[in-house]
Formats: sequence, structure tokens, C-alpha cells
Amino acid sequence: MTTLAPIALFVYNRPRHTRQTVDALLKNELAGESDLIVFSDGAKDSASSQNVEDIRQYLRTISGFKSVRIVERECNFGLASSIISGVTQIINEYGRIIVIEDDLVTSPFFLRYMNDALEYYENEDRVISIHGYCYSINGLPETFFLKGADCWGWATWKRGWDIFELDGRKLLEQLKQKGLLDRFDFFGAYGYTQMLRDKIE
Repeated sequence: MTTLAPIALFVYNRPRHTRQTVDALLKNELAGESDLIVFSDGAKDSASSQNVEDIRQYLRTISGFKSVRIVERECNFGLASSIISGVTQIINEYGRIIVIEDDLVTSPFFLRYMNDALEYYENEDRVISIHGYCYSINGLPETFFLKGADCWGWATWKRGWDIFELDGRKLLEQLKQKGLLDRFDFFGAYGYTQMLRDKIE
């Protein structure tokens, strides 16, 4: 590996979950060589304020990474907007990124796997992202290719993020025009088209 990808951690109002996520990351051999950037979303109401403040106090105590940067949002972005803006910022700065949320407990080999894969597939245009989640299906190999994406620990490069399309209507129209709705739903195995329609609404 030439350059370790920074870790972007997105947190909101779950102090216990956040601690578990950070504790798991710190068990990775590459933690001490990795930059951690934490995006702390602002409270959406008074009921969330104390938990948000508790998390921020905890975040200021984190050590064990190469560096720790905390981005405290003054207002509530919401998860999707927080991730999109945060990933865009970090991708433009570093060119690659590892993304996790505050409810993930990663393997001690997570950072090694993600960084190795980012290096190995960096120039393979058919690979847009790397994912740390493996489906609970017997017979799957340790690594495999899938026409899709999961949000449970993932990584990408600027070239992948640059083709991200935020407009769900545009995506749905392209799927219809190209006759890809059935394939998008994994041939009836999962209702991704309905999820897309729900997101548009």
C-alpha cells in the first residue's frame, strides 16, 4: 500500500454505539497509521441535544489513530446529506475514502482488507467500490463481485464518487429506458426499484 485511505465516520446521537464502533476500529493493525475524520451531525430537536453533546465530548478523547479530525455540524443535515457532503469533502482532499457509520463493529482486519482492495482495484474501472459486509449465505467465497452496493462499511475512489448520481428520478428513467428494472431488482430477489421510488417520493 502506498497511501492509506482516511476513515470517515458518521455519527449522530448514539454514544454507546459510537464507542463500540471506535473500539473495534482501534483493534485494527492499521488504525495507528490511519486518519480518522468524524462527522458529527447536529441535533434535530431538544430531545437529541444531550446525546449529541455526549458524543462530541467522547470524540474529543479519541486517540490511537494517526490523526483525529472532528467536524461538528451546527444543524442537522440528516444521514444522507451528511454522508454525501462529507464523502465529497474527503474524496476531494484525499482521492479515496473508507466510510463507516456509528452502528458498525468491524473486524480487526477491516482496514487491511479495505486498503488492500483500494490499492489492488484502483485502476479497474469495473470496480466502483469495496464493501466490508458479506451476506449470510452459505457457499459464498470470501470475496466476490456484485452489481450493487452496501452501506455497511465501504470504500471508493474519486473516480467512483465522480459518477455518483443524486437524482433518483434520473436513475429510474435510465433504468426504464435501458430495460434494466428486472436486473436492478436482482431478477426479483430484492425490491431495489421500489426502494428507489420510495427515495424519490
